[in-house]
Amino acid sequence: MNDSKRSLRILSLTIIFFWASEYCHVPYYAPYLSSLGFAATMIGIITGIYGFTQLIVRIPMGIITDMKSSYKATILIGTGFTTLSSLGLIFAKSAPSILFFRMLAGIAASTWLAFTVLYNAYYRESEAVTAMTNVNAFNNAGKLIAFFLGLVTARLFGYRFPLVCSFLTGLVALILALNLKPIQMKRESFKLEHITSVITNPAVLVASLFGIVLQGYTQATVFSFTSAVSKELGANAIEIGITTLLYTFVQVVSAPYLGKKLLNRIPRSVSLLLGFLLLSLSALLVAFAPSVKLIYIAEILAGVGNLILVSMLMAIIVSHIPQEKQSTAMGFYQAIYGIGMASGPVMVGAIVQRSGYRSAYLTVTAICMLSALLSFILASRYVKK
Repeated sequence: MNDSKRSLRILSLTIIFFWASEYCHVPYYAPYLSSLGFAATMIGIITGIYGFTQLIVRIPMGIITDMKSSYKATILIGTGFTTLSSLGLIFAKSAPSILFFRMLAGIAASTWLAFTVLYNAYYRESEAVTAMTNVNAFNNAGKLIAFFLGLVTARLFGYRFPLVCSFLTGLVALILALNLKPIQMKRESFKLEHITSVITNPAVLVASLFGIVLQGYTQATVFSFTSAVSKELGANAIEIGITTLLYTFVQVVSAPYLGKKLLNRIPRSVSLLLGFLLLSLSALLVAFAPSVKLIYIAEILAGVGNLILVSMLMAIIVSHIPQEKQSTAMGFYQAIYGIGMASGPVMVGAIVQRSGYRSAYLTVTAICMLSALLSFILASRYVKK
């Protein structure tokens, strides 16, 4: 095996264990904080600081990474901070210390832009879709591992122990990252004017716009209110867990076909159209679901739709931006889609409180259908085939 293939495999494993470290404790951290005596408002602040940190950090981190060509160094920061964050949270009991270590986890998540840019560098320019589909499959594989580790250890040892799993998987990711031998990139020196060219690039703006919609959908439905709908339909804790499992699992198993075959054969405008139509259908099924079994089907459709859209939006960015600007572009894209992560649950929650779950999910269906049409039109005009 040559050094390039070996390093790509190491990077793939690093991605898996990095995201396992970020997510092992997430489903159980709010109950753990509650057991420590924190009020709901404080728990919300602690939870929200993770996303807020990323909103602040991602763009400057992308710029610095591009300026220094420091992709491995940024990955080492990510794997180191996720390990340190979970280690600190195992012992942290006061609000200031917990907030500090949660901020470290947010900084770690912000380094994701370097993982994606470096991974893409191992592929030819024409293989951008395949590369981004693969990288997102490894992302979801890490979350799948996190789901099982967290579920088993929380049931056996309590809500605190998943933090130990986060620490151990982070340590593995850090050791793997130390052994990376990054591929040599052909690139010109980064210049400050590159920033302007990135944030005014029509393709980047198109990807960022629909990234907001996608992240708003995901955070408001899959990771929030779909679980509440399932509970209202009589689902128990295990059945609710299966919904998230199916959403993640289908992305891992479908990635090889989608990345190497389907998405490389159809125009990117059609891929975006297909992805948003799948999300629309998923939301529509949840709106009228008579039982949790239909929720399972909806989550499978949402998983496939999410994989198509995430892979395609990231592929659009790396296809339209030279390597010396890609971390800046990814930082901009990932910071902008944070708007959706924050606003999506708020909007859907307000509709639920006023009109109920069905109205909320029908509204989401309409937004996704409109996004399907707009993404097809805009991508046909501004995005490469």
